[in-house]
Amino acid sequence: MADTDTPRALLIVALQDLYDAELAWIERSAELQRNASYRIGTYLAEEARAAQAQAGRLTSAITALDGEVEGPPNIWLRAILDDAARDADTIAPGPLRDTALVGAFRKGKQAERVSYETAIGLARRMNQDELVRTLTVSRDEEARTDAALVLLLDTVLRDLVV
Repeated sequence: MADTDTPRALLIVALQDLYDAELAWIERSAELQRNASYRIGTYLAEEARAAQAQAGRLTSAITALDGEVEGPPNIWLRAILDDAARDADTIAPGPLRDTALVGAFRKGKQAERVSYETAIGLARRMNQDELVRTLTVSRDEEARTDAALVLLLDTVLRDLVV
């Protein structure tokens, strides 16, 4: 029999996946800042603060569902951050590296937004209205972060010499 066989269990798995994604941002931000420009470093510092708040919300949500907070690693987001770290080590510093990093970060934000929307859909179907509201706050934060990354990319590309 499958380990995840109810909507509640799937919702907990989705929340655990999101929780690990937020942990990944927190864990990797400092490392990525070491090889980043000031503007990318500023973004990463803010992302770590936002991820901390989102992880706290997810901890509360999982606990309210009587689930274990720790789950399997979010291999998708962790792989994106691995690629970003590789780019930070192998691409020349400056606008070229910044362009690659912003691209990686946007991939991560998109992955998180989709995951939040899946969890919101499950919570809505289960009539977990408070959880829907909580998850929507985080999903909307991810959308605003992605929009800010679009603006950051525009700024970085203006400095790129072609």
